[in-house]
Amino acid sequence: MRLPPALLALFAAAPALAAPEAHRARGDAWRALDEFRAALAEYEAGLRLAPGDVTLQAERALTLHRLGEGAAARAALDAAVAAAGPGEGAAHAARAGLALLAGEEAAARADLAEALRRAPAHPRALALAALLAARRGEGPPLDPRAMEALRHAFGPWLE
Repeated sequence: MRLPPALLALFAAAPALAAPEAHRARGDAWRALDEFRAALAEYEAGLRLAPGDVTLQAERALTLHRLGEGAAARAALDAAVAAAGPGEGAAHAARAGLALLAGEEAAARADLAEALRRAPAHPRALALAALLAARRGEGPPLDPRAMEALRHAFGPWLE
């Protein structure tokens, strides 16, 4: 696979970044390319350096989900939610997305509300809330860029 120049630049600059953040950035880049095993390896490397990083835990769980390991993803998100601090919405937003995929709209709404209470500007929580509103006909269709970001996190079937 030929990597885009921006991704090559990210990998080249990554050592200059703080290590856990560098692993997260590389994991996000791999997941955006649908290279889920490489993404998982990066998130796990970041967690070895910062085991309490709830955002890394959530991204790892979503990658497990994309690899077809649903039960492991759910368990990892439940643990991340339990570990989340007062200002951290990533784990709740990720778990809300998995609840939507499972048709558990009430659980998804509860996790989205908690994610937005903890982190009112969390991009994934805002995108999922907009998706729910659009599905109910209460708002405009979700921006295609937001849908693409959700597809990389949860899979194309979230639409």
